[in-house]
Amino acid sequence: MSARAARRPSRPVAVAWPSDPPSPFQRTGRRERQRAATRERLFTAALAEFRSKGFERANVAEIARAAGVSRPSFYAHFPTLDHVLFELVWRLARQVVRRLEAVSGLRASLDRLADALIDVERAVGDPSLFREMISIFARRSAGIDGAEIPVLGELLRRFELARRAGELRAGMAPAQAARLCLSGVFGHLLGVEATPAERRADLRALFSLYLAKGV
Repeated sequence: MSARAARRPSRPVAVAWPSDPPSPFQRTGRRERQRAATRERLFTAALAEFRSKGFERANVAEIARAAGVSRPSFYAHFPTLDHVLFELVWRLARQVVRRLEAVSGLRASLDRLADALIDVERAVGDPSLFREMISIFARRSAGIDGAEIPVLGELLRRFELARRAGELRAGMAPAQAARLCLSGVFGHLLGVEATPAERRADLRALFSLYLAKGV
């Protein structure tokens, strides 16, 4: 190798570092900011329409008018009204998951989950809208994947940790237990009207079915 070749700097190796979530240093263009703002206005207007008229009687044209956009613009952001509800569920579910971050152990996690769900029900403030949120998983539109529910993902993780720690009821597979548990929660929230104290007692009774003896 010649002295000149030896002095030649080597080429840097290309490394793929995907930004997920997006980097806080990534600049967002004006068009992207406008699109996000339009979507948020439509989301807010749709929730107001649901509370005013009920989900079944909600009018897309009225939602678009309240948001200051055209009817086709609504469908560019939300293919169906169900997608607005799924967006609401996803946002609230993310809050529930964050509530669970500070606790460990299956019993403490499920107790915190009960409290978080009661707070979500209170925050929505409209029993009819709350039931529509829950029932969306029974009638969800094509393109909505129920496996992407944040609370389900968190339950899967915590039930697996509970199995390793001996906290999960014997003979139950973590994935099966997580799905059955969440289905039971949805069924209770959808079919039972209760005070916060009654809701908490019922959910804790449901959750106790998944706990190992002595936990």
